[in-house]
Amino acid sequence: MPVLKQFLCGIFGICAGLVTAGGYFAIISTLNVIPRYAQFTHTARKIRLYELALIIGTILGNIMLFVKIKLDIPVGPAAAATAFMGIFVGCFLVSLAEMVKGFPVFSRRARIKKGFGYIILGFAIGKLLGNFFYFFE
Repeated sequence: MPVLKQFLCGIFGICAGLVTAGGYFAIISTLNVIPRYAQFTHTARKIRLYELALIIGTILGNIMLFVKIKLDIPVGPAAAATAFMGIFVGCFLVSLAEMVKGFPVFSRRARIKKGFGYIILGFAIGKLLGNFFYFFE
């Protein structure tokens, strides 16, 4: 019976992962994150490459999460990759907040008139520190 239980847990985990990944990619396509990057960087001809990099990065990240592959990457390239990942996640979250118009609602309820740049910077620094505490504890 334990083998059947493990098999069913594995199937349910794969199904849940597929649904979550589908939702993630649906949100990214709804927010037009990739075309916005291409628009701001004037590289619209490379949208397919960006999308392919996103898909491959997501797949490899999930594989590395579950297989526990250890890579001996020097600190410099690892720090640069982490910075780029953080920039992507930050832009993604700002796009999501922009889509749902979360900041205007927040500002009205908190009665904030100015200083949004500092608030967003505070969110970014908090996210950065949280990642450092998580990964380097």
